Amino acid sequence: MNMHLPEYFLGDIVSTVAFGLVAILLVVVGYKVFDKLTPGVAFDEELKKGNTAVAVVIGSFIVAICYVVSRVVAAVLGA
Repeated sequence: MNMHLPEYFLGDIVSTVAFGLVAILLVVVGYKVFDKLTPGVAFDEELKKGNTAVAVVIGSFIVAICYVVSRVVAAVLGA
């Protein structure tokens, strides 16, 4: 079995990894900014206490950030 990969395959892999790392960085930065903008709530402490409501809010926020980042990456790549 002889596989022939397209010549642009390596470039696509590099782009995928690069944009994946940028996306992860943007999600972390987004969470940190969200944490700084809401000084009245200590999310880390509430999570350690087992506060499920805070976990749902943070999870929803992270999913929303991931959606926005994915749309930006898709727009940059022209998809």
